[in-house]
Amino acid sequence: MSRSDALMTYNDQKVNGWVSFVISIAFHLLMLIGIPLILKLTWKPRTFQRPQTFQLVSPMRPVTPQKVQNAPQQRVARREAKPEPKPVPSTNKSADRNAKPQPKKEPSRAVEENLDELASILEELPVPTRVSAVGDFKFHWYLNHVQQKLETYWNPPTENHHIKVVVHFIIYNDGNISEPSIRKSSGNSTIDNIALRAVKLAAPFGKLPPGFSGDKLDLNCTLIPTRK
Repeated sequence: MSRSDALMTYNDQKVNGWVSFVISIAFHLLMLIGIPLILKLTWKPRTFQRPQTFQLVSPMRPVTPQKVQNAPQQRVARREAKPEPKPVPSTNKSADRNAKPQPKKEPSRAVEENLDELASILEELPVPTRVSAVGDFKFHWYLNHVQQKLETYWNPPTENHHIKVVVHFIIYNDGNISEPSIRKSSGNSTIDNIALRAVKLAAPFGKLPPGFSGDKLDLNCTLIPTRK
């Protein structure tokens, strides 16, 4: 192949490439712009139209009854209310005077009787500890405090309501106590020692009440072997 032929072939291929490039651009422009433009010009959206409705049955008007001329008016006879008979006062006044009024039942008596029965039952129940002061001591709340602390540490191994041990000790003004001693033995050395130990563990009991004139308080504590 000569140089002129090769040059012509190259020019033909270059022209064919440009033609193909132009055709490709035209095709793409047609796809991107032409087709949407044609659809926009030709397509028209349809609007929804509500179908016409028809009223098949007309509402019925209430029929007013015609007045009947010369209709006889009926009269309704009213029943007259009969007066109730008045109570006739009793003439036997002597019988009313002699009649004794019945005594009314007092519900409070029944409540008091129930409370008395409950109190008697509670008294029969054995109390594990009882604290009594020697002399005139009016501060019962302080004695209850001592009794509650003793019950905390009074834990006998057996239960026997028929025996008891009495422990004597002194509470000083600052709440500390003297050495407790057995005032009355239970007959069982083990129970006596447990009672002394309970008093020692419960001490001190707190300062004596401010209104108390003395500087110490003598106490006798009765302990009964009763399990809680």
